[in-house]
Amino acid sequence: MEAYLKKLCFEYQVEEKEVKELLARMERVYLDKGETIASATMPEQSLYIIVSGILHTFTTQQGEDKTVRFLSEGDAILCYNTSKHSVKTLTRCVAYYISEDEIEELCATSITFSNLIRQMMEYQFYLKEEMSVNARKLTIRERYLSLLSEIPDILYRVPLKYITYYLGADVTSLGYLAGSCK
Repeated sequence: MEAYLKKLCFEYQVEEKEVKELLARMERVYLDKGETIASATMPEQSLYIIVSGILHTFTTQQGEDKTVRFLSEGDAILCYNTSKHSVKTLTRCVAYYISEDEIEELCATSITFSNLIRQMMEYQFYLKEEMSVNARKLTIRERYLSLLSEIPDILYRVPLKYITYYLGADVTSLGYLAGSCK
């Protein structure tokens, strides 16, 4: 089983067969680095399942992107119109995509798909809440180690400014963390 599929099944507690059936109904898309897939100006809701690459959910403050969450292979992201967060690729990405209309059609025809989409949405809300709690209770070191366990090569693939904001650290602190955690 491919790594992204394994992670997706594990995190969302769904069967491989269900996910493969969903993927068969989705379109495989190739996204360039810097491509925005969700923002306040994009009215369409959609679901992406990441096959490869790294994206981030962010807010924009004083003209700068401030990372809230990183997404990588095996993550699913339900994109919707929001004034709070946007989603953009940080590297070239491959993903599966399905539009809101297609999701509704799929859910109307199958209880299995409806339950799968519901589970994915519930997990997204749970993850947002967990991230909010962890941002307040975890130390910078704990957040750094957690990030590296999720995306081991992130330091080599993503500009440090996104990582430092996510961690709540500066570049010097990040260098110290990287050196002390080897």
